[in-house]
Amino acid sequence: MGKAIEGRLQEVFGEHVRSEGPLAPGGAGFRIRGIDLSGPLEPHQVNALIEALAHYRIMTLADQDLDAFSAAHFERFANHWGAPLPHPSNFKRLGNTRYYKPELLPPEERPSTRVNAAFPEELHCLPGADSPAVFVVTNVRDLTDEERQAGPRLLPATTWHTDIEHHAIPLHVSMFLVHKAPVARDAPGGTWVPVWVPGPDDSQTDRYFEDSDPELLRLRRSLPLNGETSFADTAAAFAALPSAEQSRLSKVRVRRHSYTRNDGTNLAPLVRTNPRSGIKSLHSPLWCPRPPTQIPLEVEGMSAEASRAFLEEIEAHVLQPDFRYDHAHTPGDVTLWDLFMTLHVAPPSKDNIQSLDDARLFYRISCKGEPALTLPRHDPPDWISEHIFLEYTTPGEVIQAC
Repeated sequence: MGKAIEGRLQEVFGEHVRSEGPLAPGGAGFRIRGIDLSGPLEPHQVNALIEALAHYRIMTLADQDLDAFSAAHFERFANHWGAPLPHPSNFKRLGNTRYYKPELLPPEERPSTRVNAAFPEELHCLPGADSPAVFVVTNVRDLTDEERQAGPRLLPATTWHTDIEHHAIPLHVSMFLVHKAPVARDAPGGTWVPVWVPGPDDSQTDRYFEDSDPELLRLRRSLPLNGETSFADTAAAFAALPSAEQSRLSKVRVRRHSYTRNDGTNLAPLVRTNPRSGIKSLHSPLWCPRPPTQIPLEVEGMSAEASRAFLEEIEAHVLQPDFRYDHAHTPGDVTLWDLFMTLHVAPPSKDNIQSLDDARLFYRISCKGEPALTLPRHDPPDWISEHIFLEYTTPGEVIQAC
């Protein structure tokens, strides 16, 4: 399949295109070189990329020229994969709650401002990074004198999850544009960060429930130490199950909650089929994706206790090494992943950094809805109103960016 995909990409982008993959034991991951995303794409080119992601679940379009490729170009490209969803962290919070006002943060409070103040002569966010749809993922920020004196500190990883899986229409694709990735290797063992083992005082940072199975906790916490994003390939995990188990799981539906019971629920299939490749995968088979703030899932027809046991057994299967892929980031990479066919986790990280060698600066956009071969998108206004935060659509000047 890899040669067939490469041949198709060469047919539509040129003979200079080269690819490498699969990158993971289970068949996920595809790295493509020679595709410049700074200009508009033709419909047949977009279609070829959509087909590639449908088969490989994770795809990197490497070597974008960051002197010419902006976050605005990145957002235009994202529109081909679905309607970009504004990230709540770009907006003012409504009091001491998780709800947000339809008002962007003032310039002095934006992540890009803090990034630009940290190393003012050496690093600035790319143009377009202040878009509501662009989430600035970074450990770069201006420090107080007290923070600078304290020196770098270690932040633990997030929990395994997909992005916004509890919506009636879940997110389809998330993607990173990599601006900076850490190159420091000064921890014991020659890694960027040391091995992190949660202690008795880490309840606020280690988010997993400690009464989970010890082996499952070990799998969850077995993460890379050089700033890589870890993925679990839920398509390969599903394919490895006996046919009888596949059939049983294909009938299961789970009730996904948002962060409070007042936000409603969504009853959704546990197993999804990619409409282009026909590949079946487990969509976020996690009992509680973001403990302890998110309400756990319920399996239709099961008690709360049985739901947890059932889903944690599946999670332990999905997180096996055979289905894992730790993705190393390189500046200029655009990496996409299919949220129906993967889980991911942000790695342990350094905070309070005082050297660009420790910098991790990405731009993330997440999309929902159907792909679009041509731009601008033509999502119906009532669909946008119901499914897109603050009814955001990418401005015309971004779509026309060149």
